[in-house]
Amino acid sequence: MGPIIVNGAQTVSSGSRAQFENTGAGINLAAGEDATVLVMSGQPIDEPVAGQGPFVMNTQPEINQAIADFRSGAF
Repeated sequence: MGPIIVNGAQTVSSGSRAQFENTGAGINLAAGEDATVLVMSGQPIDEPVAGQGPFVMNTQPEINQAIADFRSGAF
């Protein structure tokens, strides 16, 4: 899959992401070759976010605990 051009300026390569501020009326996406784009939107949660693998928590210690719980079968 090829890169996309976001708002006429930013090039985002395959496997990467673009993040936008919670302002403006829209975005413009262009691709010179086949590309797959996942667009998600939501309200800001105003909390820290940490992620590793399939786990998403607020802090790295919480991620570490989730991984330990998963590995021990207590998840």
